[in-house]
Amino acid sequence: MCELQRDIKFEDAMRRLEEIVKNLEEGNLSLEEAIELYEEGIKLTKICNDILRSVEKRVVLIEKLNGEYVQDDITDDIYGGLGQRE
Repeated sequence: MCELQRDIKFEDAMRRLEEIVKNLEEGNLSLEEAIELYEEGIKLTKICNDILRSVEKRVVLIEKLNGEYVQDDITDDIYGGLGQRE
């Protein structure tokens, strides 16, 4: 398995995830190859989720700076009060 870079772009990670899913769905892999691809897919999924969380926090901060942020129970759960108005 190739070593995953933490600085991979979201779009590149998603493209690789799509390739992995396609390969796994075709079912022409050995068990060991399938497990390695699955492991790579899990790592890429975590990277994508981390990137999305970071982007969501950035959007909240941008909205807060522009006075557009609306605090509610959902955003409090997600951001732990990050976007609370002072």
